[in-house]
This record gives sequence, structure tokens and C-alpha cells, in this order.
Amino acid sequence: MPGNARRIAVVGSINRDTICTPDGTRTESYGGILYSIAALDRIGSAEIFPVCNVGKDVEDAVRRLLGSWASVQLDGVRFVPERNPHCFLTYDSGNRKQETLLGGVPALPVERLRPFLDCDAVCFNFITGMELELQTMRAFRREARGLVLMDVHSLTLGIDSRRRRFFRLPPCWEAWLACADIVQMNEHEAGLLAGAPLRSAGAAGEFGEKVLDLGTSALLITRGEDGADSVVRNRRGGVEVQHYRARPADDPVDETGCGDAFLMGFTWSYLNNGSVPAAARFANRVAGVTCCLRGIEQMDRIGDYLKQ
Repeated sequence: MPGNARRIAVVGSINRDTICTPDGTRTESYGGILYSIAALDRIGSAEIFPVCNVGKDVEDAVRRLLGSWASVQLDGVRFVPERNPHCFLTYDSGNRKQETLLGGVPALPVERLRPFLDCDAVCFNFITGMELELQTMRAFRREARGLVLMDVHSLTLGIDSRRRRFFRLPPCWEAWLACADIVQMNEHEAGLLAGAPLRSAGAAGEFGEKVLDLGTSALLITRGEDGADSVVRNRRGGVEVQHYRARPADDPVDETGCGDAFLMGFTWSYLNNGSVPAAARFANRVAGVTCCLRGIEQMDRIGDYLKQ
């Protein structure tokens, strides 16, 4: 891809994943922000800085994976004694999933984020929803000099006594969103925050205006096979909703990591052209490729698909 090298930090978690899809396939893999890293490595010239805690129990495997990408710098990665998050994802025939999360590592303090204040972009991808506290996010936002993006993702998930995840309205969600320039969420998460499904452009615009009023410049709503929406302010100060159709590269086989790849596609394109519509279209293309790949091991094929 053309463009100057960028410095992009990705804050989140590296999960060990067990994925069961409706066709009976069971995939053992590693995921979380690895999907973001793999996508970004293939779509642009960038120095990529993962910022995360990783359990010692998966250190060898994670070092091997991160070492396979020459663009990845390990300055922000720490290996800790706690057991790494292990996510069990089971999809049914309606593409609904049940998620169970075992293990867990400590939250990141703001001191771990400060070395990346001068990155072109810092992407907060809440893989577990427990990566950092709100006060840490606020402190970073006050000092950040580059673009701050946020995928709300697992901030919307609670966890029960059996370690099963369930959707719930995140405490102080407005304060979280106010810390980002660009906010991404899927349609289910958006409906949860809005208090009703966002099935029309009008509903998306009404909710989007509330998000923009928090100080963000754009809201991205991903809709799976139905594509994605962007909500921004127009030159007259009103709200503009634009829809982008899905662009699968082949027959979809696994939606895991599609949102992570969308965020990276958007970030890369937006840094280079400053256009929300152009970045959203490119992000849709990257996500469409990702849904046709199974597991992190196949993500290196993104570049080949994008050339088609």
C-alpha cells in the first residue's frame, strides 16, 4: 500500500482463542489485538506498537507470533505471572455467539501508555473490557497528541460467576466515549448504548449525534454482512449518516477478528487521507477479507486479497 510509514499503537489484550463455528469446526488460535496487528502489517507501512500485558503461560507462543511481523515493536508488551485470557467462542447457526473468558492479567496503568503519546494514532481495542480503568483513559486523553480511536467492544460485556460474558450497559459509557476522537462499535453494542435497535439511518443519526456531542468527531457502526455506517457532522453542523455496503472477498467462513481488522483499515486510511467515507470504505474491504479467513494463521493472506 502507498503512504508514509506511521507509528501506530494498539492497546488491548492478546487472547488465546478456542473458536467453534456452526459447521462443527473447532479452531485453536490466538487472537485479540493480534488480528489488528496482522491486518495492519499487511495493509500499510507502519511501526506497530502493541501495548498489553500477556500471561507467562503463553509467552513462547506470543513471542513467536509477534516476532513474525517485522513491523511490530515490543516496547509496550509485558509478560506477567498471571494466566493469560483464554476466550472460548461458540457460534450457533444464527451467528449468535456465547463467550466464556478464563484467566486474566492486570490492568494497564497510565505510565505504560505515556511512551506512545506521540504516535500518529493510538487505537484502544477493548478485547476483554478490563484492559484499563476509566481514570487511566482520561489521563491519557488529556496528554495525547495524536489521533485516539476506540473500539467499544467488550466494555459492553459483564462476566458472571461461571466466567460467561453477557451484554450490559457499561457504567459511565459516555465518559469512556468522550476520551476518543473516533469511536467504533457494532450494531448490537450501539443498540445497547442507545436503548433501542438502530435499524434506520434516522435512528443511527439520532444516537450518533449524542456520541458526537461528547466531543468525538466520528462514530462508526459495523453491521456484519450489512456493511457499516459512519456518523459525522456536516459543514452546517448537522448530522450526516452514510452507509457502506459489505465487501466480502470470498465465501465468509469466520467473523472473528473482523471488527479488529475494520478498525485498522479505517485507521490506516484515515491517517493518510483524512476522509471518513474513504476510510470506512477501505475498512469494509479489509473486514470483508478477514471474514473469509479462519484464525490468525490465515491473516497473512489479507495482502493477496486486497490486490484482487
